[in-house]
Amino acid sequence: MENVELIKTQTQKVILETLPQIHRKELSDDSNIFSLGLGSIDVMTLITKLENTFNIKFSIHEINFDTFQNLNTIVALIKHNKHPENPSDQLNS
Repeated sequence: MENVELIKTQTQKVILETLPQIHRKELSDDSNIFSLGLGSIDVMTLITKLENTFNIKFSIHEINFDTFQNLNTIVALIKHNKHPENPSDQLNS
């Protein structure tokens, strides 16, 4: 099981690759990444990079402003997808 700090570090790296105009110091855990310059095309790029980096697939229902607002919300979403509370629920979907 990956720890949260590793997930956070990898997520931060992906965000910074997606938004090269921002500096690491600007990206705190609760910085609104949309106000830092994340646009609609960047969102799609970020989603794809995160899915590839963590070998996960986001549900269309999980992709929204609230879940992709900042580093903390994205890490929580990734953690949920990597370690769902009840894996048998996914089998029945």
